[in-house]
Amino acid sequence: MAVCILMPAFNEGGTLASTLLGLRANAENFGRIDVIVVDDGSDVAIRAEQLPPAGPHFTVILARHAINLGQGAALETARRIALGRGNYDAYVTMDSDGQHRLEDLPALIAPLKSGADVAFGNRFRGDSNVPPIRRAVLFAAGIFERIVTGLALQDAHNGYRAFNKKALTLCPIHQSRMAHATEIKQRIAAAQRHHGVKIAEVAVSIRYTEESLGKGQSSLGAFTILRDLFFRYLFEGGS
Repeated sequence: MAVCILMPAFNEGGTLASTLLGLRANAENFGRIDVIVVDDGSDVAIRAEQLPPAGPHFTVILARHAINLGQGAALETARRIALGRGNYDAYVTMDSDGQHRLEDLPALIAPLKSGADVAFGNRFRGDSNVPPIRRAVLFAAGIFERIVTGLALQDAHNGYRAFNKKALTLCPIHQSRMAHATEIKQRIAAAQRHHGVKIAEVAVSIRYTEESLGKGQSSLGAFTILRDLFFRYLFEGGS
């Protein structure tokens, strides 16, 4: 398979390099992996020479936002670049901080080979070390997302997802920050109704470390997501 990884990055330091090196080392097993890294206005800009060199089965494409716009905006930049590069068998959104395991990638893209258009990772079916407070917040967020999207998915705001080109084309991202995860599910729910998009959910294991918990979205961030979604419906009609 030809796999395109959409990877936002913001002040990741050494974790980005180790994540990319892992992908490069295993690229031949998949056939080909191209990674689109979007530096979302890091304090110290990511330089091309810091990235692993290209190989016969691996390439890194680096894009940069001049200022920090948010993870949703970085994913939208990567999405547009990916769609402009031609056809891939799978387009995968993946974090650069090491939380998403390379070992789970074959299982995540497998449903696309069997007829699914999009596969959402589910950390609660995998061997994830989810902190109790984060687990409670994600449970509440899951109920909210089920009401908003109509999709009966167990894991809210899991950034490990796989799309085919049809699904990715139908999923433009307008929410620049963390509410983009709910927006993606809304887009896919609409695509399911109107375009027959098929959805799968796959067990993945998320690794939480002190560094990733310190950088990541706080539990109070759920209120920010609700605010962003409310303003979207108020001023954009939910489009």
